[in-house]
Amino acid sequence: MRTIEISDAVWNEIAARGKFGETEDNVLRRVFKLSAIAETGNEPKSKSISAPVHKSTFSARRRSFATKRLSCNVARNQLHVAFQDGEPQSWTLPSTSDKVAIRIVRDKAVRFAQEHGATIGQVNAVKKALTDNGYHLTK
Repeated sequence: MRTIEISDAVWNEIAARGKFGETEDNVLRRVFKLSAIAETGNEPKSKSISAPVHKSTFSARRRSFATKRLSCNVARNQLHVAFQDGEPQSWTLPSTSDKVAIRIVRDKAVRFAQEHGATIGQVNAVKKALTDNGYHLTK
């Protein structure tokens, strides 16, 4: 097995060409038009590519993965958002019928999460914490 280092730009290009469930090796074999089976007896059966904060299986919709744990919940009329290595933040929630105020709180919470490096899934988790507790917004 061999390991190579690649830039984020190259990793993103491999990820963009990958299909759900494919490994990096599968993608590169397809791009280079190589057979799926090793053609020479001395070729390793698998090779790995290392790149920061990425997994080895692609998904068409999800290309980044969380490196910091996020917790978010609603308790006692407050939205609480915290990352494992930082200060938590809380916002007082308005009435469930005050859509303008809900959007303001949601936008602040999303901005806080993004400023702390949240993935798209973590940003969606912040929004879901609100909707799961009756704080719905319509587009």
